[in-house]
Amino acid sequence: MTDLSRLSPAEIDALPFGFIGLSREGTIRKYNRYEADLARMNPERVLGKNFFREVAPCTQVKEFEGRFRDFASGEIADPALSFEFVFSFRHGAQRVRIGLVKSPLPDEIIVTVNRVLNVDLPLSAEIRHDPARQLLLDSSDQRVVALGGDFWRALDRGLGGMPSQARADTLRLAGFDWGINHALRVEALVQKTHKLALRETELYVALEYLSGSIGVLGMGRFELDLSHRKRGLMVVHHFDSPLVTASEGNGSCCALLEGLHAGLLSHLAGRSLTAREVTCSRNPKEPCRFIAGTPSRLEKLFHPTPGSSDADLLASFGVTPPVQG
Repeated sequence: MTDLSRLSPAEIDALPFGFIGLSREGTIRKYNRYEADLARMNPERVLGKNFFREVAPCTQVKEFEGRFRDFASGEIADPALSFEFVFSFRHGAQRVRIGLVKSPLPDEIIVTVNRVLNVDLPLSAEIRHDPARQLLLDSSDQRVVALGGDFWRALDRGLGGMPSQARADTLRLAGFDWGINHALRVEALVQKTHKLALRETELYVALEYLSGSIGVLGMGRFELDLSHRKRGLMVVHHFDSPLVTASEGNGSCCALLEGLHAGLLSHLAGRSLTAREVTCSRNPKEPCRFIAGTPSRLEKLFHPTPGSSDADLLASFGVTPPVQG
């Protein structure tokens, strides 16, 4: 993950979530455009003011300021803390997910703010059984097939005789087609409910729809890190993938997820993207991580010039670039 404390003012303003830099006493040092739009405040006017007393008095409660004080003082030893909170703005209430991060800069705590939306759609986890036809249907009458771990392990073994590159390419192609068609299905539901295409909604809203929709399928959830967007890259953090266990921790089935995320993001971006896994994790608290970008950009990333920023980025993910011939 990018060190948020080292971002320039322009990079902070480009973040797709609220970013507030506070002193341990609550004085505002940084306040990005996203947060200003959310709170409907001029960022220049809030700098130097006390966040809890002068800018967001609704946070003067144990659930927010109390946690902040405990976190800033070290009473909470964790390097990061997150919780949900409801801001009481003059223009209405907004439920958000707050993140607290200890900055390496002296006397600074970074506060991140993500809006939490109700993204319920007809795509529902409520499954019913049609005994006459022996079918499973969701609430939008789409057919559902329950595939347990035995299926994924069988798929992993069944593809085991293929050369590794052909195996990965087959799974990526299947995943990509799945991602595109799944995004189209979710978009149809969004258009029916909100009269908007996914690309017409705010990016974080579209991602909430897509992440929630694959969660309904039992595929876990994902978050998108856009801190490398200016370099033409996005980092996907996928939590609780069922494919990791299926492939016995070697990540061999995760090429399917590479394709899935490439398909979902290609639909949002309106151009063909690809994705490649850089970290496969069996720990539920640690995500599998994928880097997404155009095929040419990923080719450059994974075959970087020694000492380049791409080489440094790969090293930060624990990836050793191939030796240049």
